[in-house]
Amino acid sequence: MGGRDRIPLPGQPVTATISQHNNNRFGAVLSAVYGFWISRGSGNQGGRRDAYSVILFESSAQVQFANDLNSTPDQLLNSIVRERIRGGTNFNGALLAAQTTMETHWSTERSPVVIFLSDGECGVSDNVIHDICNRAVARGKPLSFHSVSFGNTASSASLRRMVTIAEQVAASAPPNPLNPLVPCGYTDVMDTIRLAETFLNIADSLKRPRAALLRA
Repeated sequence: MGGRDRIPLPGQPVTATISQHNNNRFGAVLSAVYGFWISRGSGNQGGRRDAYSVILFESSAQVQFANDLNSTPDQLLNSIVRERIRGGTNFNGALLAAQTTMETHWSTERSPVVIFLSDGECGVSDNVIHDICNRAVARGKPLSFHSVSFGNTASSASLRRMVTIAEQVAASAPPNPLNPLVPCGYTDVMDTIRLAETFLNIADSLKRPRAALLRA
């Protein structure tokens, strides 16, 4: 994520702030996530309804914040914009951290959502992705799982595999008439603009359920 071949999206109110600290791929991700937060918060009477958690991972995973219901997009961004990229990739560790966060802060009022983004290559255990998806079903709502590859398409097999398993688990879950469709998907993006569009598309797909959003 430290590569400078892709940089923050121009024209946002926070572009200068992001570029000052992370004028790189990670900064481009922050731009896309910021746009996502703005999109999800707009038009809601009495404030937003989503609960946000952000997990950053390299060789290990770190929960930056969890179950945030009150912070503005600018406050959320300011809490992570100064993070530095060191290197390493651990998909299993990130998924385990996401599962713990999801279960710790589970709410019957919101639907669980994971947006899993990486620009690196790493193996993943089927058991780990099965576990997080099955735990969501056991608690009453299938997991809406989205993976995004922001790197080499040839290194995206694990990200695709995560979505395949999530879709299978969601399809086999007991039907819920209030949420008949659980959106899941894989997206391969190569530039900052497409990345921002991808996050806005995910935001649009989640308009119906109240979401408990975790970004790993």
